[in-house]
Amino acid sequence: MQKKDGGTPAAWWKSQVKKHPALTYVLYAAVGLAAVLFYLIGSGLTCGGTPKKTAAPTESAEEKADGRDALEQKLINVLSKIRGAGRVDVLVTYETNGEIVTATVRQTDEDVRNADGTGGTETSRSVREVTEPATVETGNGHQPIVLYEKEPLIRGVIVVAEGASDFSVRQKLEAAVHAATGIPIDRIEVFEMSFAGP
Repeated sequence: MQKKDGGTPAAWWKSQVKKHPALTYVLYAAVGLAAVLFYLIGSGLTCGGTPKKTAAPTESAEEKADGRDALEQKLINVLSKIRGAGRVDVLVTYETNGEIVTATVRQTDEDVRNADGTGGTETSRSVREVTEPATVETGNGHQPIVLYEKEPLIRGVIVVAEGASDFSVRQKLEAAVHAATGIPIDRIEVFEMSFAGP
C-alpha cells in the first residue's frame, strides 16, 4: 500500500512521529492497553470484569471424612490397581505447605523539601517504598493476581498394602510412588497390611 507522497506505510508513520512527538506516547499507551487486555482475557476475565467460569476441584465425601488430601487419594486409586497389591492405604507427610505466589505492585513516594525552611537551596529528600499485592476487580470484589502456585514439599510417603509381603509387589509400589511424587526411594516405606482390621 503506497501513500500519496509515494512512501511506504512505515515511512509515513515515521514522518508523522517526527512531526508530532507526542504521538509516540499515544502509540505506547495503545500498545500497553492492548497488552493489559490480552492479560486479563488470558487470566480468565472478560472486558466486563466477569470471571470466566471454571470447574472447581471437588473432593469426594469419603476424602472429606477421612481428611485425605488429593495426592493420597490419587495414590490409593493407582497403587491398588497394581497386580498383587490388593487393598492399599497411603499416608503422605509434608515438610512445607503449598504457597500461592501473587503479583505485587511497588509504589515509591518521594518527598523533597527545604532543609532549613528559609527557601534556601539546601533540600532534604525522603523516599518511601510500599509493596502491595496486585489485584483485579471481579464480580466478587478485588482478587489478587496469582502468578503461580508452589506445590507443598513432601517429607515422605507410607504405603500399607495387602500384597506388600511379596518383594516384587513392594518394589512396584515404591517405584510407582517415586514416579508419581519424585521423592527418593529411601523416603518411601511400604508395609504389609494387617488382616485383623475391618
